[in-house]
Amino acid sequence: MGRPDQLIKRIFREETAVATGHRVRFEVPSEIPTGALTPDGRLTRVVAPAQVATLEPPWCHLRAEALADFKMPGDHSDRPALARAELRRWAQWVARLETSPDAGADLDPRDLATWLIVPHKPAWLDADVLRGVLTVTAAGPGCWRIGPRDHDVLWIAANELPLRPELLPFLVARSGRPLVEFLLWAETLKGPDWIAGVLQDLPMATELYENLHIPTDPEEQRLIHNEVLRRWLRLAPEGGDEVRREGVREGVEEGLQPLRHQVERRLGRRLDAAEQVVLRERLATVGADRLGDVVLDLDAATLAAWLADPAAR
Repeated sequence: MGRPDQLIKRIFREETAVATGHRVRFEVPSEIPTGALTPDGRLTRVVAPAQVATLEPPWCHLRAEALADFKMPGDHSDRPALARAELRRWAQWVARLETSPDAGADLDPRDLATWLIVPHKPAWLDADVLRGVLTVTAAGPGCWRIGPRDHDVLWIAANELPLRPELLPFLVARSGRPLVEFLLWAETLKGPDWIAGVLQDLPMATELYENLHIPTDPEEQRLIHNEVLRRWLRLAPEGGDEVRREGVREGVEEGLQPLRHQVERRLGRRLDAAEQVVLRERLATVGADRLGDVVLDLDAATLAAWLADPAAR
């Protein structure tokens, strides 16, 4: 299991109760005999239905419980992904039926939903609607109900959800430019240390800048590229402090990875050990804004000379 999967489970575990005013609980279910049929998480309503009904979608659709499958950027969100999510729900449902005193006569299938949390709504869903395979109806911004089923199956597209504090756990699944917008918004809500911790668990942290926008718009790409890099440089020292406090082995080196990546791209080569030390020291001595100007504005030869000059500022 990759780090993005661990990240979104951690965020749901830490943030669901707070985001919903302690109206929903998140937990990772225990495994059933076939491990591949274990869902990523279980969301359980712990208050009266009326108290959940006032929350933003998808929370307001939580009748009792939902088994969640997370698809982070880069994961497949195709027909097999939906089928697996439903299969995992059915495995849990069969287990309940088999352990019910009256063979499930007192159970309601609507009380156990399937929620698939993904970055976006794929085109194949609309294609299957046109083929008559399934129905897809809007259940709120970024939320679609897939039918016909005897229970709720929600496709939750994080890129299209509004930026609301109670939706924060879902927003971690965003990709591309919507992910950047979320990170910049969440900084004001959660603080720079929280953002730095999230970035460390996203494999696209070092490549985020190349995958934000439409490649045919180079000027927009350059502007957002610069904006995100400068913002990350401001976060890096706090992120490094947080990493050291938590004793994470990679520590400062991981915090500096996005910056080092950009320098190496400009130079067209790897930094040697001495240059990496200089880069780390310059972050402390000249500050993030100056480093951002250097990385973004200097050509390869001038940047190499700047790194080699002990008096450079």
